[in-house]
Amino acid sequence: MRKILYLFLIFIVVSCSKSKQEAPIEAIEANEEHMMLEDEALMVETEVFTYQHLIEQKLQDYYDLLALKNRHPEFIEDITLQLNELSKGEIYVANNIQKVRIENVQQIGTSEQVSDSIQKITIQFDIFNDSITKTDSISAIIKNKKMILEDTEVVSTKIIFSKE
Repeated sequence: MRKILYLFLIFIVVSCSKSKQEAPIEAIEANEEHMMLEDEALMVETEVFTYQHLIEQKLQDYYDLLALKNRHPEFIEDITLQLNELSKGEIYVANNIQKVRIENVQQIGTSEQVSDSIQKITIQFDIFNDSITKTDSISAIIKNKKMILEDTEVVSTKIIFSKE
């Protein structure tokens, strides 16, 4: 009777050890499927993200920096450096800006391909301030640069605004 009990216990231990080995394989397969779905979702989100969204964000950043420069003149040097990275030359803006909202960013005409990595787009946008609403236009110079990070090719996009 003891021999049968020992055989039965050995059988249970061996069968349990096999099921433990199979579970991680199933978990890995499920994890791979989940990762593939995340990659597909990321690709769709990347396609939806256009230059227009990036231009709108950078333009809002530019006007926010101008407002910050007016509110805190003690940081004028640092803010000026950041403004110079976002614009080519001075873009006229009223001196009393406190808060600005940029909306309705639209491309005017077609984009001009300056070189393989540089594109020029003229955009029109509305500036909403406490006291005024103004429609303005500006040129956005888009520079694309391909880089390799961790064996993956990534495209870096930089936008510079110009009144030209």
